[in-house]
Amino acid sequence: MGRPARARPEVERMPQAAGGAEERHEGLNLAPPTEGFELYRHKNADETRTGGWSGLYWARRDEEGDYEIRAVTREGEAYSVPGGAFPRRGFEEHYEKVGP
Repeated sequence: MGRPARARPEVERMPQAAGGAEERHEGLNLAPPTEGFELYRHKNADETRTGGWSGLYWARRDEEGDYEIRAVTREGEAYSVPGGAFPRRGFEEHYEKVGP
């Protein structure tokens, strides 16, 4: 039998903010990771009870019309981590573009 799965040590959760989205986004690196990425937010991020989750992702369309996504990291951390491709229909159903 194998060992039980544990959270990787490099995964650090952000502290849960008592306030709204602005407090939850404090300390995040909101500079795009590379050209073509735009900031998106989960439509139900405020209602989700996942502690410290900002609900933010960097995304850009790929050749097939789907979205390449990257995690939004905290300031001082390495640039965002690739999260793979998200089908267009599901992404647009659950996420909305934010910012300029």
